[in-house]
Amino acid sequence: MNGLPVGPLPAHFLREDGRRSATATERRILSLLRDEGPLSRSDLARRSDLSAQSLMRIADALLARQLISEGKPVSSGPGKPATPLSIVADAAFGIGFSVMTDTLSLAILDLAGTIRFTGSAPLEDKAIQPAVLQMRAMMHSALAETRISEDRIVGAGVGVTGYFIDATARVNPPSLLEPWALIPLDTILSEGLGFPVRVDNDGNVAAIGEAMLGAGREAGRFAYLYFSAGFGGGVILDGHHYRGRFGNAGEFASLIPPGWPQPNLERLRLAVNAAGGTFSDLHGLLADFDPSLPGVAEWVEEIVPSLDLVISGISGILDPDAIIFGGRMPRKLAERILPRLSLFNEPRRGKPRPAPLLDISRIEHDAAALGAASMPLRAAFFEQE
Repeated sequence: MNGLPVGPLPAHFLREDGRRSATATERRILSLLRDEGPLSRSDLARRSDLSAQSLMRIADALLARQLISEGKPVSSGPGKPATPLSIVADAAFGIGFSVMTDTLSLAILDLAGTIRFTGSAPLEDKAIQPAVLQMRAMMHSALAETRISEDRIVGAGVGVTGYFIDATARVNPPSLLEPWALIPLDTILSEGLGFPVRVDNDGNVAAIGEAMLGAGREAGRFAYLYFSAGFGGGVILDGHHYRGRFGNAGEFASLIPPGWPQPNLERLRLAVNAAGGTFSDLHGLLADFDPSLPGVAEWVEEIVPSLDLVISGISGILDPDAIIFGGRMPRKLAERILPRLSLFNEPRRGKPRPAPLLDISRIEHDAAALGAASMPLRAAFFEQE
């Protein structure tokens, strides 16, 4: 099933019962420490609605497993100084990959949610087995560079371009990623990488990354538009990723009628090449993007009506705080597009419907790889959506 792991969790991450990595109350405590930073036992008890005795027992168990640590006592008034508890960042790490039609991106997050590594490389071979070997080589190189021990990796998340065809990890990608189509990616990737693997589409994991490290810090409800060789996205509602029945919530390309231009970056590459460019793939076009390239203005003019339809549909259906433009779209290109867009929002009695903010992703790294890296950590140690 998409979003679920293939492969057993390494035994040293399990509790004494050998069945679980964390109980529901342990997940609650770890989530509070991740989201709010160091907290005293009394603060944790209040925020988690646990008794002091229960909190003490849970904290002792997490301390014994070295998932949290005690800091120096801090005095905040009369009485005994409080000892803050915090997550041990190096206790566990998550690996994240974003698989695009021409590029592989990799990210590593620690248990505290800190970015420890990001990198990308052209996809050397789209066939599944050579691609998995390249992913494995990238992973080992990153672990060596960061001096992270492989036994601290709790698992891997992989975001793949395409939509799910059912409740399994079989994805229907663009034709440019044909070898990845309709096969059990979770099993293949888990066997190749040597870790439990969770598979999701790139729009979903990018939205998760944005929720953790970008717009989600200010907007609890937003739609994320993912621009790459294809066009899609993800939905965050009340701070949580909304997947939908099959994991395809956020397939915004489906809002565009047949015959209308899809606002994807492969179409941009073709437009630039038709105007004299010589870019063989998106990696080359986007490496040092110049918005004044011939063909760019024509592409923008062509796709504005499609995006007007998409953002109007999102606004009317979801009523979000914001619509975030992200994925592989260069900021300079987004800055040209956003002022051209308009919602279908006819005023009534002189007053239009409140509209969401249109904004550009603030994440400098690949949001999809970062969101993918968070998946195994959330699954093992934190509260689930």
